[in-house]
Order: sequence, then C-alpha cells, then structure tokens
Amino acid sequence: MKIDIISIHPDMFTGFLDHSILKIGKNKGLIDIVVHDLRKWTEDRHSTVDDTPYGGGPGMIMKIEPFYKAIIELKQEDSYIILTTPTGKKYEQEQAHKFLDYRHLIIICGHYKGIDARIDNFIDLKLSVGDYILTGGELPAAIVVDSVCRLIPGVISDLDSALSDSFENGLLDCSHYTRPSDFMGLKVPEVLLSGNHKKIDEWRANDSLETTRKSRPELLIKINKK
Repeated sequence: MKIDIISIHPDMFTGFLDHSILKIGKNKGLIDIVVHDLRKWTEDRHSTVDDTPYGGGPGMIMKIEPFYKAIIELKQEDSYIILTTPTGKKYEQEQAHKFLDYRHLIIICGHYKGIDARIDNFIDLKLSVGDYILTGGELPAAIVVDSVCRLIPGVISDLDSALSDSFENGLLDCSHYTRPSDFMGLKVPEVLLSGNHKKIDEWRANDSLETTRKSRPELLIKINKK
C-alpha cells in the first residue's frame, strides 16, 4: 500500500514513521509512506497556505489552491482521498478494514480553523478521530496510518493476535496476564492456568463482555442494533 500525507508540518511524522510496526512494514516493502510539505504547491515567495475568512471572524482559513494542486499531482487511478477534520465521520475499526481495499491513500491534514470548504469537492471521505480539539490533522493522520498498516498481511508477524484486539468484533478485548502468576498477592485467574482451552475461551469471551459493559456499554447497544 502507498500512502501520501499532505501537511504543513511534515517533520512531525519523522520519528513516528521510523519505529515499530511501520518501520517493519516499510523495510519489508509492504508499505510506502511519503509525507509532503503543502508549501511545495504554493506560488508566492512567502509560501502562503492560509488567509482571513470571508465574512470576517477570528482565525485563519487554509487556502484551497495548494491542496488542489497537491491532489492533482499525487492522485492515481486507484487513489482514495481522506481529510482529517472534526466535522468528519467518526473513525472506527470497521473503516480501517475498508481502507485495505485501496492500494493508494492520500491523507490531507488541516490546520488553523480548517480548509476552505470547497475542498469537499476533491476528497472521498472526511474523518474525525474523536470529539475533542487538536492543533492540526497530523495526529489523526498518524492514527489512520498506524491502524491501517498493522492490518496489512505481513506487517505484523502474528495477524491473528491483531485480529483479536479490541473493536475487531465490536467489543473490548478481555483482560490479559503473564508471569508471575502471583504478584504481591494479586493472582492470575485459575482458569487461565488450567490448560483447558475451552474453558479459557469461555472465560475470555465473558470477560470481554463484562469489560465492555463496564467501560463502553454503548458498544453493546450498537452490536444489538446490527
């Protein structure tokens, strides 16, 4: 998979892309991630990417021209273009899987008060990573990249482990334990030490349900509606 990211702060991605799972995927040739400086597509000597809003008001608005030029240059026949924005669809694991249908993703990072709304005519999907305010779209873009790339076969050596994580089946993951079995009197549930895999699977399924009920009960409601 090829991923192009358009940002006014490309250096924010440097350390993130060169570590852990993403580094492994790049070294294996399974993913190709390029971060572009939006200012490359400006034409004035100040490399201007923003301007004051029509109608007045506080803040600055990102200009549409540089983004349009970037999209035209980077877009391929099978490209899918994503804009990270608070006004977008809430990002969920199901969407991460859908992105695997595309060989090329272009992720646009907004900033300031946002991008000129006419950008909507040149993108495929607007995404929000949550109901909170961030300085720009770089962190949401990083979240999308990480969540998608880890699903690509070969990037993670144990894909079955990744597919048993929280949200893969709509629920939160169950509790997990490792050695020692007794830590300061806090003991691992006996069933996990029993060697009875049927009972272990049952315990994990029940614990997953209970964890979801306590922490994210709305997920159970969502599952029941399907």
